[in-house]
Amino acid sequence: MTIALERPGSTQDPGVLADRIEVQNINARFPYPDLSGEFRYGGKYGYIKASGIVRETKLDDLLPNDRFDLNDTVIGWGATLSGNVKIRKDILRLQYVMGDGIENYMNDAPVDIAPLPTGNPVKPIVGRALPLKSLVAFLDHTWNSKFTSSVGYSELAVSNTVLQRPDEFHRGQYAIANLLFTPTDHIMYGVEGQWARRTNFGDGFHSNDFRVQFGFRYNFAAQIGGVK
Repeated sequence: MTIALERPGSTQDPGVLADRIEVQNINARFPYPDLSGEFRYGGKYGYIKASGIVRETKLDDLLPNDRFDLNDTVIGWGATLSGNVKIRKDILRLQYVMGDGIENYMNDAPVDIAPLPTGNPVKPIVGRALPLKSLVAFLDHTWNSKFTSSVGYSELAVSNTVLQRPDEFHRGQYAIANLLFTPTDHIMYGVEGQWARRTNFGDGFHSNDFRVQFGFRYNFAAQIGGVK
């Protein structure tokens, strides 16, 4: 079991209100470190791990004398369950993540907090910790003593607010498959195909990216003296 204090921080998206003076004068403050914890149990056939995190962002209204009160406290949290399962010579790797306002811990999602309308004339917006869900599934397969492969898929989806711009990130997907050849202990080379897709929040835009890459590795390990 591990418990840790993480460096705090979050990214705020003003969305379609970016040109409003009131929104431009909201300052983010992080009074406490992010608190994270994990529990891992391992055995003969792999391991399972449960993790969680909680964080706080203060949004300070720097215009106390206007007619709006935009002070706010936004709580973010996240939980993940992951594990590796050994199936003979293969390894199945699985992970699922869910939470609110933890996007900056992910590779693709750009912002943690966005404005949400309330209908209150004094407090017309609040900061919303954006909900997200993500999954990863990969299989490392051993064909024989020389050939191995990895194939997998991952996805991340964000629940946007109505005040975010239409071109904001909404969903990212990623998949790979490769074939690696290890003729000796010191040499490995192979080919990999990759596919990625981004989908925007509200403008109908999506884009696919395809890539094929070749790799080569040589291990320069050497031993000088001693008994091998």
